Amino acid sequence: MACLDQVVGEVVREGFSHHITRLMVLGNLATTAGYDPRELSDWFWLAYIDAYDWVVEPNVLGMATYADGGGMTTKPYVSGAAYINKMSDYCKSCALDPKRSTGEGACPMTALYWTFLHRNHARLANNNRIAMPLKMATKKSKTELAALQQTADDALGKLARGERVDLPQG
Repeated sequence: MACLDQVVGEVVREGFSHHITRLMVLGNLATTAGYDPRELSDWFWLAYIDAYDWVVEPNVLGMATYADGGGMTTKPYVSGAAYINKMSDYCKSCALDPKRSTGEGACPMTALYWTFLHRNHARLANNNRIAMPLKMATKKSKTELAALQQTADDALGKLARGERVDLPQG
């Protein structure tokens, strides 16, 4: 995923990334993938030059991962690839298609988003700010949900193994 490559590369080189990329890419991926918010927070402490209490804790535990249950924000800061594509240039240099959510060449951010909504439906059901996407998630067929879950699982497996989540070679 070009977005992840670019943001992590920027952090490694500079010890910094813009607030939005912290939320839109790193926090979004961690939240939708179900990574531990404290582990992400610990990584931010190690990786960022501006890792101060007033930056890391509210950004990671409040805004990015919704780990405080809504104390800081009114909804989880999560999205699929369409939002990342709309709000950034990352998708322009990516081999993955932000308009595809499953199958070869699909961007896994969208599959992660829909599986997050499905997995957390009961927890978020009373949150009016996310009611429309939750309703859309409930309209997905079992077959589509299974395909989304497979795409998300494949991407997370590749990330865990340190493999690129990219188009197959050949």
